[in-house]
Amino acid sequence: MTWNIVASVTIDGVAYTNDAIGALSVDFGRNNVWDQQRASVATVRLIDVNNTGFPIDINDPVVIKIQNATNTADITIFTGTVSQVAGSMRVATASTDVATVTVTSVGPFANLSRSPAGTTIYPSETESARIQRILVEADANIDVIDSGIYTLMERPVNPNDALTLVNQYAAMATGAVYETTVNTIGYASEQRRNTDVTNNGYFAIDPVYISVNNIQSQRNLSDVINLINIGYNGSSYTGQSNTSSIATYGTIGGTYGTEIATLADATTLAGVYLGMRSYPKTSISAFDIRLDNPNINNTTLNKMLNMYFGMPISITGLPVSITDTAYQGFVEGWNISFDSVMAKITIRSTDKTYSYRSSRWMDTLATLQWNAVGATLTWATYD
Repeated sequence: MTWNIVASVTIDGVAYTNDAIGALSVDFGRNNVWDQQRASVATVRLIDVNNTGFPIDINDPVVIKIQNATNTADITIFTGTVSQVAGSMRVATASTDVATVTVTSVGPFANLSRSPAGTTIYPSETESARIQRILVEADANIDVIDSGIYTLMERPVNPNDALTLVNQYAAMATGAVYETTVNTIGYASEQRRNTDVTNNGYFAIDPVYISVNNIQSQRNLSDVINLINIGYNGSSYTGQSNTSSIATYGTIGGTYGTEIATLADATTLAGVYLGMRSYPKTSISAFDIRLDNPNINNTTLNKMLNMYFGMPISITGLPVSITDTAYQGFVEGWNISFDSVMAKITIRSTDKTYSYRSSRWMDTLATLQWNAVGATLTWATYD
């Protein structure tokens, strides 16, 4: 494969191409499944060889693109606005001035963090309706909003910034809000990743593309909760426990206050928490893939350049010190960085168990018949 690192950065309608780009980094998402979302950040170092300066100002729109694996089309990897401009001299002589201008830009979550919300009474509604209401209130560009699962109580007037509120309600329902590379914000319910795996499967990453020297895995007792109490309806609680986990790790409790309205929903949520967190799992917290590797295939390269929050991935054949089984997980965040001679992506992920939900009868299609279920399916292998 021959892939040329051809990047373009457009700031307030002015295009800067490879000869002006010294280096570039784009970071999206979070570190792990427990973190709240934060604004994406892009850093571009431009080279000013003529001492002419660049017409860049705070809040200017920014679009960053890079060519696909066959160098036939552009892929947008970031859209946002300028938050900082910093200049520094590299060469200064009687006849030559060469400066670098570092431009930092932020994604749409940054605008949410500066947008007031909650200034009116919110009616009782699902978490998705609540999140959409807040995004509309903040005048955000909206991506897909999944159907809600949990019914929330009415919320009195209580102003806060919009990012804090959407993160709060998404986490309350074990879903997540996310940014796209084209400046929109969406909500992935706790079922989104199930649906993605059902429709598309896990994308298999060949371990030969991974920089093994930098790969990291983690398995933490702090991820375990085997006794859970969920607050609902203002002052009531419901609890569940996993006796097998308690026998192995001891009692590790957690209490979560929510704005969920009903006992049925609170009971369902308690079961979800136990399903996720009764046992620790090994997550591959960070690994690098060199995108300029001449042996990487086009499918993998394009998939990495089109990375998105929650992408299902699988890796087989890693060193046993990293994971002793085939790894399946979901992308929580990523960083793409490149200059004129190097390009790589760093992926942060968590094990599938922390995201994939057990099927419930209410989620099963009414038209499903038993003769459509695989004859080899066993409960021990189903997840």
